[in-house]
This record gives sequence, C-alpha cells and structure tokens, in this order.
Amino acid sequence: MSDDRNDGAAEMIERWNSVFRSLAAEPHRQMVVALLEAPPDRELSLPEAANPPYLPGDPEKLYVELVHSHLPALAEHGFVEWDREPLRVRRGPAFEEVAVVFEALHAHADEIPVQLTESCQRLEERREGCET
Repeated sequence: MSDDRNDGAAEMIERWNSVFRSLAAEPHRQMVVALLEAPPDRELSLPEAANPPYLPGDPEKLYVELVHSHLPALAEHGFVEWDREPLRVRRGPAFEEVAVVFEALHAHADEIPVQLTESCQRLEERREGCET
C-alpha cells in the first residue's frame, strides 16, 4: 500500500471519528437534524433548534453550553457555522458529513431497535411510516 493510500485512509478514519465525536451530544444531534429538515440556505435560531422537543431543558443554560462548547465543537470540523448576536446556526461546508448519518438512520428507521427510537418523535414517525 502506498503512502498516499495510507494518508488517505488515515484522513478518512479521522473524518469518521470527528463525525461520531461531534454527534455524541444531544444538542449537536438536534441542530444537525433541524438543519437537515430546513432549506439548505436557512439559518436557525438558537437555543430553540438545539433543545429537544421531547425533553426540553433550561434555555439559558443551553445558551451558555452552545456558545462555549457545542457550537465550537461542530464548527471546528466545518459541520456548522454560527453567529453569536443573535445566536444562529447554519450548515457549514462539511455539513453533509454529519447529515448523511441521519439520512441513513431515517431511511432505515424500521431496522433500528425500538429502545433507540422510542420517545424520539422523528424516528418513531419514520418507523411507523415504514410499517404501513
């Protein structure tokens, strides 16, 4: 295997690691799915787009976490871009790298174990749509 191929493989592995690390926090997943469901050029208001509708948290606490942790983590890899005043998020140049994970999950919602879809409105709806 050539050095170029090894470098390419190492880069691909690191991109996947970045995707999965970036999706480890619920607010990150909420923002990615909200952006995926919005028109590609739309900016979304925060903290609303990051607050799960099925388990809403304290918006003030979430605001602080978004500014100091969640948004920088997603922006570091180009998954999102954001503005502080007003706090808004939009798709970044590498957004598709995280979006594809949710597109695949949504396409195969009927194959996901129930314990991972129960109480998740989006996946429950897609699972029910697959069963009819």
